[in-house]
Amino acid sequence: MDADELRDFYEGRQFEYGFASMCKMVLPDDELAGRRILDVCCRRGRGAYRLGELAGDEGSVLGVDWSPAYVEEARAGAERAWRKGGLSRSNLAFAVAYPEDLAAAGVEDGSMDVAYVNSVVTLLADPAAALAEIGRALRPGGLLILETVLADRPRDEAVVEAARALGNSVQAARTEAETLAWLASAGFSAPEVVAEEPVEASRGYREGATAPTAPGDEDVRFRAVALNAHKK
Repeated sequence: MDADELRDFYEGRQFEYGFASMCKMVLPDDELAGRRILDVCCRRGRGAYRLGELAGDEGSVLGVDWSPAYVEEARAGAERAWRKGGLSRSNLAFAVAYPEDLAAAGVEDGSMDVAYVNSVVTLLADPAAALAEIGRALRPGGLLILETVLADRPRDEAVVEAARALGNSVQAARTEAETLAWLASAGFSAPEVVAEEPVEASRGYREGATAPTAPGDEDVRFRAVALNAHKK
């Protein structure tokens, strides 16, 4: 997709309360100290703040999101976050860019050690292109931490597109085979599943919240997974 197509897709897609489905941040805490970490679709920065605390004074975090308003909010809270985290300096930065075009945020080839993507891949304009761009940003051997949702069977495309428009990252899920194909094409090794659980399409972004769902008669089961994959 070109820049105009990406702008047309993402314009107005704020998803005010975050993406549907709970964001758990399943992180290898002891592997993040001193790392250069990329937080893709960082939203208001809360995840990036957590990553910055784990990266420590010797590491850094770049949060990227397509929403200028969310990026400004993330920047506004950054000083409080790094001080609260006990750091001696800010290791946080934020930039506006589409996940399919991280170069617009100044992300160079092989410049990152770790990339984190939380509950958003199923909603992106071009998931395969976004994962390829993340692969470009990671150094060889770099770690992708991907939290996403898998469907147990091929999907009704009309339902998927309606779910994507709603921001329901669960109901927009693709199959495991499709997701693994995206990762392989992007240059990643076979991922390790570090956590998984069944999840309903109506499950909200926090405990007790519900998400709007698209109508349809599919008999689909969904599985929320945390995957770790390394760039070859």
